Amino acid sequence: MGSGLKPVMKPFRGGIDIQRLNEDENAVSDIIGFILIFAISIIAISLIMLFAQPVLDKSKDDISFSNMEQAFILLHSDINDIASGKSTIKTRDLNLIDAQLAFNSNSTIITIETELHDPITFNAGSIEYNINELIVSLENGALISNYYNGSFITREPFIFTTNDLDGQITIINLIKLDGSDFSTGGEGIVRIIEQKNFSESYISQQYQNISIKIESPYADGWAHYFEKQGYNTSIQDSTVIANITGTKPRIFGTVIKISQGKAIPVNRPEYSLTAVINTPSGTIQQSDLQLNATITNNGNQNMSNVIARLDYFSYNNFSIQGANWTIGDMATGNISVVNWTVSPFSSLNEAEFTVTVKGTGTSSWIHPMQYQVRSNKIWVVRS
Repeated sequence: MGSGLKPVMKPFRGGIDIQRLNEDENAVSDIIGFILIFAISIIAISLIMLFAQPVLDKSKDDISFSNMEQAFILLHSDINDIASGKSTIKTRDLNLIDAQLAFNSNSTIITIETELHDPITFNAGSIEYNINELIVSLENGALISNYYNGSFITREPFIFTTNDLDGQITIINLIKLDGSDFSTGGEGIVRIIEQKNFSESYISQQYQNISIKIESPYADGWAHYFEKQGYNTSIQDSTVIANITGTKPRIFGTVIKISQGKAIPVNRPEYSLTAVINTPSGTIQQSDLQLNATITNNGNQNMSNVIARLDYFSYNNFSIQGANWTIGDMATGNISVVNWTVSPFSSLNEAEFTVTVKGTGTSSWIHPMQYQVRSNKIWVVRS
C-alpha cells in the first residue's frame, strides 16, 4: 500500500466485452442480408404474379376453348345428320369449364330472295360457347370460331353452287334452331338435345338470280365463306349479302328443336350470376336510350366485387353514361337493377348492346373464383 502502486483491474475472460460487442458489425450484416433476400423474393413473386399469371390464365382459356371447339364439331355433325335425314334425334354432352353456354333462338336473321318465289325470312338461332371473349358458335349449319382478330367459319354450311348437265344449280340448306332460350355458366356437363320438328323444300327448274342476306354478329366470317364460293358479296355492319346469278335454286329447310337436358355435375357450380336486358329491341325516336338490365345472384354462394359493363357493337359512336356499373356485394338471391343512358353521336344509327357481369366468390383462398356471364343481346335502331 505504501509503495504507491495501484492495482490493475483485468477483464474477466469469461465475461462479455461490451465495447467490442458494440463495435462488432457481424449481426447487422446478417440482418441486412436477410432483408435483401426477403425483398428480392417478394419482388420475384410479384413479377411472376404480374406477368406470368395472365399468360397462364390465357393458356388455360385457350386449352378449354380448343377442347370445346372439338366438342362443337361433333355437335355440328349431329345437326347436319338431322338436317340431312340421317337421324331424327341426337344428344350431346358438353363439358363447361368456367365459361358460358347459351342458346338464342332469335339470333341470326336469314333472308333468301329469288325471282320466282316469295322471300323466305327466319331466325336461324344459335348455340354459343364463350370463355373470356373466345367464342365458338353454331348457326345455320355453320360452325364459327371468333378469336381476338375476327370470326372464321371452321365447318362450312350446306350452301354452295355446282354444275349439272344443263347448267349450274345452287343448294341452300336452311337450318332453324328452335326452342326456349337458355344460358348456363360455371362448371359441369350440359346435355343438349336436338330433335327434328319438320322440313320443307323449294326446287325450281328455271334459272334465276338469288340473293342470300344474313344478319349475324359474325358477318365477317360469312362474308369470307361466300367470297370463297365465288359469289358477289357485300358486307355492311353486321349484315352480309351474297348474290348468285343464272342458277337453278334447290332450297331445303329444316327446323330442329333445341333443349337443355339434365346437367351431370362434375363440380357443382356454387357461384352463378344472371344478366337480362329488359329494354326490348326495336326502333327508337328519342335522342337518348334508357337501357335497363336485371342482375341476379341465383347461386348458393355470396358474391363480391360485382360489376356490370355495357358493351355495344356498331359502326357508329355512342356515349354511354357510366359504362361500368359497380354493384358491389350480392348475397344469394339478391337482385339489382342497373340502367344506362346511351346517347348517339349521329341522327341515323344502329347498334347491338349486351351486358357483361363479373364477380368474385367469397373465399379464403388466395385466388377466389372469378365469375363472368353475358346477357342477352338487343338491336336498337334510331331513326
